[in-house]
Amino acid sequence: MEALRAHYAETLLAISEKQDTMAKDLEQAILLRDTLKHPDVQSFLVQQHIPDADKIQLFQQALPRQLAQHLQDFLYQMVRNNHESLIVPVLAEYIERIDKRFGIIEAQVVSAKALTDEQIESIRRILAQKSNKQVEVKASVDPDVIGGFYVLVDGHIFDGTVRTHLNNMKARLKRGIMNDS
Repeated sequence: MEALRAHYAETLLAISEKQDTMAKDLEQAILLRDTLKHPDVQSFLVQQHIPDADKIQLFQQALPRQLAQHLQDFLYQMVRNNHESLIVPVLAEYIERIDKRFGIIEAQVVSAKALTDEQIESIRRILAQKSNKQVEVKASVDPDVIGGFYVLVDGHIFDGTVRTHLNNMKARLKRGIMNDS
């Protein structure tokens, strides 16, 4: 499935490049991904007993009329080939590939409580400076973090959470106790 996902994403990217519509296609792909990843939509799309015509009708009713033809064709082909479960993963990879072409990386910031706009902007600036790329920050809250935050960016985790500091301290104490025996 990974190879199939990569194939579809690369095909979409090639069409966007050929038509010189990457920026517009990026916006539309993000809208599609965010709309179609909703659990209710996913549940509807993957139901094998629902006719393809009903799934296509959903796309026609729910999505913007000005959606690029190749993106519409992609959706219809995925339904015809019974690959509905791959639509969102393909779109995510497609978006990631376009972002790479534009020098954009996405950073996921997860904190114990909501960060202010100033804090998010500060994180964005630091990451942009370190990576020499344009950084888009997506912030979310996870009470299990206890305190602090962690950042997922470009395959790396930068962890500044209280939980991690406590776990590290616990590990150091265990090593210190074991070394004294």
